[in-house]
Amino acid sequence: MKGLLLPQMFMPVGWGVLRNFKEHALEMESIAPSEPLFFVMPPGSLLQVSDVFSIIHPGPEVELHHEVEFVVQIGNDGFPEKCGVGLDLTNRSAQRVAKSEGLPWTDAKAFPNSGPFSSMVQYDSSSFEIRLEVNGEIRQIGNTANMVHNVNSLVNALHSRFAPEPGDLIFTGTPSGVGNVVPGDKLEASLWKNKEKITSFIVEIHDFDDN
Repeated sequence: MKGLLLPQMFMPVGWGVLRNFKEHALEMESIAPSEPLFFVMPPGSLLQVSDVFSIIHPGPEVELHHEVEFVVQIGNDGFPEKCGVGLDLTNRSAQRVAKSEGLPWTDAKAFPNSGPFSSMVQYDSSSFEIRLEVNGEIRQIGNTANMVHNVNSLVNALHSRFAPEPGDLIFTGTPSGVGNVVPGDKLEASLWKNKEKITSFIVEIHDFDDN
């Protein structure tokens, strides 16, 4: 019996980049890799936020860390088309277990809404700055000029090893300063160019008991 050709609904995935800032690699007691390393962020972990979004903290037994990142969206030609800022929220408790036992990082990186990102703007090859404020205090600042592997290198590596689709997102790695977030925290991630804020969003962390 011939198979049926069913219509497909495309859902973008995220491609997370590991240790793409040397200072962050050091604070994680590691080194920056000589070639880009990726992990997959499934569609259910990605969420575009235009203003404010509430995220439920996984629970008191979980150490939840913030990681602000420059985000690039792949266009129809396979190259960067748009960009923004995102958060790679990480279950550090689960990640430590995965690292110690040589297991995948899925539980640490792929839980629902772990990858919120801003509205997108036109991408160009200029240097962009990313910032993260927690309760009004700057926790992380990074510039794309200081990434170990620049955007072009990341895109080329992605195409050489995988099959990214138009609309997919590359979370290009976080600068140093990652840290714990708890219920009640208000996180603002922002993208800057030439000292001007061009896009941002806010995430509020709610207690798991409020679910």
